[in-house]
Amino acid sequence: MRLRLVVAYVGTDYMGWQIQAERFAMQTIQGQLEHALGLLAGQAVRVHGSGRTDSGVHAERQVAHCDFPEERYARLRDMRNSLNALLPKDIRVFAVQPCAQDFHARFDAHDKTYRYQFWQERGFVPPRLWPFVWCCGPVDVAAMRAALPHFLGEHDFAALANAGACAQESTVRTLYSLEIRENTVWEGCAPMLELFVTGSGFLKQMVRNMAGLLVEIGRGKVEPDSVPGILGTGARTGLPAPTAPPSGLTLMRVEYGKRRASA
Repeated sequence: MRLRLVVAYVGTDYMGWQIQAERFAMQTIQGQLEHALGLLAGQAVRVHGSGRTDSGVHAERQVAHCDFPEERYARLRDMRNSLNALLPKDIRVFAVQPCAQDFHARFDAHDKTYRYQFWQERGFVPPRLWPFVWCCGPVDVAAMRAALPHFLGEHDFAALANAGACAQESTVRTLYSLEIRENTVWEGCAPMLELFVTGSGFLKQMVRNMAGLLVEIGRGKVEPDSVPGILGTGARTGLPAPTAPPSGLTLMRVEYGKRRASA
Protein backbone atom coordinates (compact mmCIF):
# COMPACT_ATOMS: atom_id res chain seq x y z
CA MET A 1 0.00 0.00 0.00
CA ARG A 2 1.10 3.57 -0.60
CA LEU A 3 1.32 6.07 2.25
CA ARG A 4 1.46 9.86 2.13
CA LEU A 5 3.47 11.59 4.87
CA VAL A 6 3.65 15.23 5.97
CA VAL A 7 6.99 15.94 7.59
CA ALA A 8 8.57 18.91 9.40
CA TYR A 9 12.24 19.25 10.21
CA VAL A 10 15.01 21.59 11.29
CA GLY A 11 17.69 21.07 8.67
CA THR A 12 20.59 22.66 10.53
CA ASP A 13 22.38 19.39 11.37
CA TYR A 14 21.57 17.50 8.16
CA MET A 15 23.08 17.20 4.71
CA GLY A 16 19.74 17.95 3.11
CA TRP A 17 16.76 15.80 2.18
CA GLN A 18 18.34 13.40 -0.29
CA ILE A 19 20.67 10.49 0.39
CA GLN A 20 23.85 11.24 -1.58
CA ALA A 21 25.88 8.25 -0.40
CA GLU A 22 24.80 5.31 1.74
CA ARG A 23 27.50 5.91 4.35
CA PHE A 24 26.00 9.34 5.02
CA ALA A 25 22.35 8.23 4.80
CA MET A 26 21.59 8.91 8.47
CA GLN A 27 22.78 12.48 8.03
CA THR A 28 19.87 13.16 5.66
CA ILE A 29 16.13 13.54 6.24
CA GLN A 30 15.33 10.85 3.68
CA GLY A 31 17.76 8.44 5.36
CA GLN A 32 16.30 9.00 8.82
CA LEU A 33 12.75 8.43 7.54
CA GLU A 34 13.72 5.31 5.61
CA HIS A 35 15.48 3.89 8.66
CA ALA A 36 12.43 4.45 10.90
CA LEU A 37 9.97 3.14 8.30
CA GLY A 38 12.16 0.12 7.66
CA LEU A 39 12.13 -0.81 11.35
CA LEU A 40 8.32 -0.70 11.36
CA ALA A 41 7.97 -2.50 8.03
CA GLY A 42 10.51 -5.22 8.70
CA GLN A 43 12.02 -4.53 5.27
CA ALA A 44 13.66 -1.75 3.29
CA VAL A 45 11.37 1.18 2.48
CA ARG A 46 12.16 3.87 -0.10
CA VAL A 47 10.81 7.37 0.59
CA HIS A 48 10.15 9.91 -2.18
CA GLY A 49 9.87 13.59 -1.25
CA SER A 50 8.18 16.46 -3.07
CA GLY A 51 11.58 18.11 -3.48
CA ARG A 52 15.20 17.96 -2.38
CA THR A 53 15.83 20.61 0.25
CA ASP A 54 19.54 21.43 0.55
CA SER A 55 21.85 21.03 3.51
CA GLY A 56 20.73 23.33 6.34
CA VAL A 57 17.29 24.06 4.84
CA HIS A 58 14.16 23.48 6.94
CA ALA A 59 10.60 22.35 6.25
CA GLU A 60 7.22 22.97 7.86
CA ARG A 61 5.17 20.74 5.54
CA GLN A 62 7.33 18.57 3.34
CA VAL A 63 5.25 15.89 1.61
CA ALA A 64 6.56 12.40 0.88
CA HIS A 65 5.27 9.00 -0.11
CA CYS A 66 6.37 5.42 0.35
CA ASP A 67 5.13 1.89 -0.25
CA PHE A 68 4.56 0.01 3.01
CA PRO A 69 3.41 -3.56 3.78
CA GLU A 70 -0.35 -3.46 4.30
CA GLU A 71 -0.36 -6.17 6.99
CA ARG A 72 2.25 -4.29 9.01
CA TYR A 73 0.30 -1.04 8.69
CA ALA A 74 -2.86 -2.79 9.96
CA ARG A 75 -1.04 -3.90 13.13
CA LEU A 76 0.11 -0.41 14.08
CA ARG A 77 -2.32 1.44 16.32
CA ASP A 78 -0.75 4.84 15.70
CA MET A 79 1.85 4.91 12.95
CA ARG A 80 2.52 8.62 13.35
CA ASN A 81 3.54 8.24 16.99
CA SER A 82 5.43 5.04 16.21
CA LEU A 83 7.50 6.88 13.60
CA ASN A 84 8.13 9.89 15.82
CA ALA A 85 9.35 7.59 18.61
CA LEU A 86 12.06 6.35 16.23
CA LEU A 87 13.03 9.70 14.70
CA PRO A 88 15.33 12.36 16.17
CA LYS A 89 13.54 15.30 17.79
CA ASP A 90 14.37 17.69 14.94
CA ILE A 91 12.36 15.55 12.49
CA ARG A 92 8.65 15.07 13.08
CA VAL A 93 5.91 13.35 11.07
CA PHE A 94 2.61 15.24 11.39
CA ALA A 95 0.44 12.97 9.27
CA VAL A 96 0.52 9.48 7.78
CA GLN A 97 -2.37 8.22 5.68
CA PRO A 98 -3.04 5.76 2.86
CA CYS A 99 -3.31 7.36 -0.58
CA ALA A 100 -3.90 6.36 -4.18
CA GLN A 101 -1.39 3.81 -5.42
CA ASP A 102 -0.32 6.14 -8.24
CA PHE A 103 0.16 9.22 -6.02
CA HIS A 104 3.65 10.71 -6.39
CA ALA A 105 4.84 13.36 -3.93
CA ARG A 106 7.05 15.04 -6.52
CA PHE A 107 5.31 14.65 -9.86
CA ASP A 108 1.79 15.36 -8.57
CA ALA A 109 2.79 18.62 -6.86
CA HIS A 110 1.04 21.63 -8.39
CA ASP A 111 2.96 24.30 -6.51
CA LYS A 112 5.27 24.86 -3.57
CA THR A 113 5.75 27.78 -1.21
CA TYR A 114 9.06 28.70 0.38
CA ARG A 115 9.80 31.33 3.00
CA TYR A 116 13.13 33.12 3.39
CA GLN A 117 13.77 35.18 6.55
CA PHE A 118 16.13 38.17 6.76
CA TRP A 119 17.32 39.63 10.10
CA GLN A 120 18.28 43.30 9.80
CA GLU A 121 19.94 44.01 13.16
CA ARG A 122 23.73 43.77 12.97
CA GLY A 123 24.47 43.39 16.68
CA PHE A 124 22.54 40.27 17.62
CA VAL A 125 20.02 37.60 16.59
CA PRO A 126 17.42 36.32 19.08
CA PRO A 127 18.49 32.79 20.11
CA ARG A 128 15.17 31.25 19.03
CA LEU A 129 15.62 32.71 15.54
CA TRP A 130 19.32 32.31 14.78
CA PRO A 131 18.98 28.88 13.07
CA PHE A 132 16.22 30.26 10.83
CA VAL A 133 17.42 33.65 9.53
CA TRP A 134 20.13 35.32 7.49
CA CYS A 135 21.65 38.18 9.48
CA CYS A 136 22.04 40.39 6.41
CA GLY A 137 21.92 43.80 8.09
CA PRO A 138 19.68 46.76 7.18
CA VAL A 139 18.16 46.86 3.70
CA ASP A 140 15.82 49.08 1.69
CA VAL A 141 12.58 47.08 1.78
CA ALA A 142 10.85 49.32 -0.77
CA ALA A 143 13.61 48.65 -3.32
CA MET A 144 13.35 44.90 -2.71
CA ARG A 145 9.59 44.99 -3.17
CA ALA A 146 9.99 46.98 -6.39
CA ALA A 147 11.99 44.08 -7.83
CA LEU A 148 9.43 41.37 -7.05
CA PRO A 149 7.11 41.86 -10.09
CA HIS A 150 10.03 41.15 -12.43
CA PHE A 151 10.23 37.56 -11.14
CA LEU A 152 6.52 36.80 -11.52
CA GLY A 153 5.23 34.58 -14.30
CA GLU A 154 7.01 32.10 -16.52
CA HIS A 155 10.74 32.68 -17.04
CA ASP A 156 13.93 30.81 -17.70
CA PHE A 157 15.53 30.96 -14.25
CA ALA A 158 18.89 29.45 -15.24
CA ALA A 159 20.62 32.59 -13.89
CA LEU A 160 19.34 31.67 -10.42
CA ALA A 161 20.33 27.98 -10.57
CA ASN A 162 23.54 26.75 -8.95
CA ALA A 163 25.52 23.85 -10.37
CA GLY A 164 24.20 20.39 -9.60
CA ALA A 165 20.86 20.35 -11.45
CA CYS A 166 20.24 17.68 -14.04
CA ALA A 167 21.75 18.76 -17.37
CA GLN A 168 18.58 17.78 -19.28
CA GLU A 169 16.21 19.51 -16.86
CA SER A 170 14.29 22.50 -18.17
CA THR A 171 15.16 25.70 -16.33
CA VAL A 172 11.80 27.30 -17.10
CA ARG A 173 9.59 27.77 -14.04
CA THR A 174 6.46 29.78 -13.21
CA LEU A 175 6.25 31.92 -10.10
CA TYR A 176 2.66 32.61 -9.03
CA SER A 177 3.22 34.98 -6.12
CA LEU A 178 5.97 36.80 -4.22
CA GLU A 179 5.53 38.85 -1.07
CA ILE A 180 7.78 40.46 1.53
CA ARG A 181 6.25 40.81 4.99
CA GLU A 182 7.65 42.79 7.89
CA ASN A 183 7.53 41.07 11.27
CA THR A 184 8.27 43.14 14.40
CA VAL A 185 9.99 40.63 16.64
CA TRP A 186 11.02 43.09 19.36
CA GLU A 187 10.28 46.79 19.94
CA GLY A 188 13.24 48.95 19.04
CA CYS A 189 14.61 46.42 16.54
CA ALA A 190 14.31 46.59 12.80
CA PRO A 191 11.59 44.21 11.61
CA MET A 192 12.47 40.76 10.41
CA LEU A 193 11.66 40.39 6.72
CA GLU A 194 9.87 37.31 5.40
CA LEU A 195 9.96 36.58 1.68
CA PHE A 196 7.22 34.17 0.56
CA VAL A 197 7.59 32.61 -2.90
CA THR A 198 5.04 30.30 -4.53
CA GLY A 199 5.84 28.60 -7.82
CA SER A 200 5.36 25.56 -10.01
CA GLY A 201 8.78 24.32 -8.97
CA PHE A 202 12.27 25.53 -8.15
CA LEU A 203 15.76 24.92 -9.46
CA LYS A 204 18.72 24.05 -7.24
CA GLN A 205 19.22 26.94 -4.77
CA MET A 206 16.93 29.16 -6.85
CA VAL A 207 15.19 30.78 -3.88
CA ARG A 208 18.49 31.32 -2.06
CA ASN A 209 19.94 33.03 -5.14
CA MET A 210 16.83 35.16 -5.40
CA ALA A 211 17.21 36.10 -1.73
CA GLY A 212 20.86 37.02 -2.29
CA LEU A 213 19.94 39.20 -5.27
CA LEU A 214 17.16 40.93 -3.32
CA VAL A 215 19.57 41.79 -0.51
CA GLU A 216 22.02 43.30 -3.00
CA ILE A 217 19.08 45.36 -4.32
CA GLY A 218 18.18 46.31 -0.75
CA ARG A 219 21.76 47.43 -0.15
CA GLY A 220 21.62 49.68 -3.22
CA LYS A 221 24.21 47.68 -5.17
CA VAL A 222 21.77 46.49 -7.85
CA GLU A 223 18.80 48.34 -9.32
CA PRO A 224 15.35 46.70 -9.05
CA ASP A 225 14.69 47.07 -12.79
CA SER A 226 17.89 45.21 -13.64
CA VAL A 227 16.24 41.85 -12.80
CA PRO A 228 14.96 41.13 -16.35
CA GLY A 229 18.44 41.65 -17.76
CA ILE A 230 19.97 39.38 -15.11
CA LEU A 231 17.46 36.62 -15.89
CA GLY A 232 18.10 37.19 -19.56
CA THR A 233 21.77 36.19 -19.23
CA GLY A 234 20.63 32.60 -18.70
CA ALA A 235 23.73 31.82 -16.64
CA ARG A 236 24.60 31.80 -12.94
CA THR A 237 27.74 33.77 -13.80
CA GLY A 238 25.46 36.68 -14.70
CA LEU A 239 24.09 36.95 -11.16
CA PRO A 240 25.75 39.88 -9.30
CA ALA A 241 24.99 38.44 -5.85
CA PRO A 242 26.09 35.62 -3.55
CA THR A 243 23.90 32.65 -2.73
CA ALA A 244 22.05 33.40 0.52
CA PRO A 245 22.82 31.00 3.40
CA PRO A 246 20.51 27.99 3.85
CA SER A 247 19.53 28.92 7.41
CA GLY A 248 16.89 31.41 6.31
CA LEU A 249 15.03 29.03 3.98
CA THR A 250 12.00 26.89 4.88
CA LEU A 251 9.70 24.83 2.68
CA MET A 252 6.30 25.94 3.96
CA ARG A 253 3.79 23.86 2.01
CA VAL A 254 3.17 21.76 -1.09
CA GLU A 255 -0.15 21.86 -2.94
CA TYR A 256 -1.46 19.12 -5.20
CA GLY A 257 -3.50 19.23 -8.38
CA LYS A 258 -2.77 18.10 -11.91
CA ARG A 259 0.28 15.94 -12.52
CA ARG A 260 3.47 17.74 -13.44
CA ALA A 261 6.79 16.46 -14.68
CA SER A 262 9.10 18.99 -13.01
CA ALA A 263 10.08 19.40 -9.37
